[in-house]
Amino acid sequence: MSIIELQPELPVGAADADAGILKESTRHEAHLPEQDTQDQNQTQSDESNAPPDGGLQAWLQVVASFFLYFNHLGLLNSFGVFQSYYETALLSSSSPSSISWIGSIQVFCLMSVGALIGPLYDAGYCRALLAAGTLLVTLGFMLTSISTRYWHVLLAQGICLGLGTCCLSIPSIAIVPMYFRRRRARAMGLATVGSGLGATLYPLMFERLRPAIGFGWTMRAMGFVAFAMCSFALVIIRPRAAAAHKKPGWQHNGFSIRWFWDSSALKERTYLLYCVAIFFNNLSFFNPPYYLQSYALLHGMQGHALAAYLLPILNASSIPGRIIPGFVADRVGSLDTYVVVCALSSASVFYWISVTNAAGNVAFAVLYGFWSGSVVALGSVVLTSITPDMSRLGTRLGMVSILKGIGSLIGPPVSGAILNGTGKYIGIQLLAACGIMLTSLLSLVLRLVIARALFRSIRDDDEAYLDASRPKSKAPLEARVVEDKRTA
Repeated sequence: MSIIELQPELPVGAADADAGILKESTRHEAHLPEQDTQDQNQTQSDESNAPPDGGLQAWLQVVASFFLYFNHLGLLNSFGVFQSYYETALLSSSSPSSISWIGSIQVFCLMSVGALIGPLYDAGYCRALLAAGTLLVTLGFMLTSISTRYWHVLLAQGICLGLGTCCLSIPSIAIVPMYFRRRRARAMGLATVGSGLGATLYPLMFERLRPAIGFGWTMRAMGFVAFAMCSFALVIIRPRAAAAHKKPGWQHNGFSIRWFWDSSALKERTYLLYCVAIFFNNLSFFNPPYYLQSYALLHGMQGHALAAYLLPILNASSIPGRIIPGFVADRVGSLDTYVVVCALSSASVFYWISVTNAAGNVAFAVLYGFWSGSVVALGSVVLTSITPDMSRLGTRLGMVSILKGIGSLIGPPVSGAILNGTGKYIGIQLLAACGIMLTSLLSLVLRLVIARALFRSIRDDDEAYLDASRPKSKAPLEARVVEDKRTA
């Protein structure tokens, strides 16, 4: 006796493994409701941890970041006024090149030591870093006020102040993105106004107080201001690192080298392009402010009292430059805006080559101040936009800070060597203009890489959707005769 069995016909060449896959797929489909529940719980958790994008607590973090910017980049961008004083008074026996190393070491400490500070911020030591930074900055001012020799000033203002500003820098950059997403560019732009305002007010404070109360008490007064502002920031700052309710994976095994190095960043083309672009920006960024006044005194501003105020004019012009592009970036994209402002900053330096009178020097100070302020405000926003894991933001800021420190350290000395070798400023101007233009071009390449990846992702999603929406053909039933071996 024979029995006819009906079963779906497998495609030609199908193996037993295919049937196993089909069974496994069916088994997984049976658990879809449970998986959906897990996804919903994960989505709800992500939404609860999302940046609030506003509110009193969020804007207080912007205020804290503003005060911190005032006392790190604001201080470092003020070194030109100290350079002039040291050359003519306190350190008149030292060469201008030796004195400039005090400012270069400040910048180098601010940038490069961030490789150690960033991971500590990610590990939850934000407030400890701010306390250490406040102490070091205040101590640096106080020790500088009693310094009488070159190495005194180098240790106190160059190293102590530099290390203090580094402890303030990473928290000031990393705190705002934790509270803002849609309004991130404008919030970070408003915070960076502190550096422009600090770089404007600190030189004016030094020039006004020093003749009245002397160098020593002027430095102490500046130290008291820095202590008060940093202490207020320490009180109101509230990191959101614990919002995830658990440690990131890189912290599970305790202290290790992974705290200070994110190897996954070196596998991302976007991060590498960003690092190279930032290096060329910092190689060129400080050259115009360093040589603005000396160039003006030889090109149309001989004997003009206004020449002494070109640096404050440049720094004051950077304030609207840090605010306005942030609002634009929130609408059109931070990276697109960054490409444009870098190009315009480079164009302003090319314009500097043609300046030969007082009006032209003032115009260049205003133009470069505005566009360079935009470059500073948006640079960190771009990094946050290409960072997939915000728990490693501080680490990545520290890693790129190494390149920023190297560029900032070698840029002014290279420009000084060009000036000494040629006796003309055209080399300094071309180096600055071309370096910033390279930043714009590399940022444009970064934008194209991101656009290409986005296009590929959309194309893959469309193909997957089309495959899923195609009607599934029903396999014909195959009749098979099976001999019944049962005994009657």
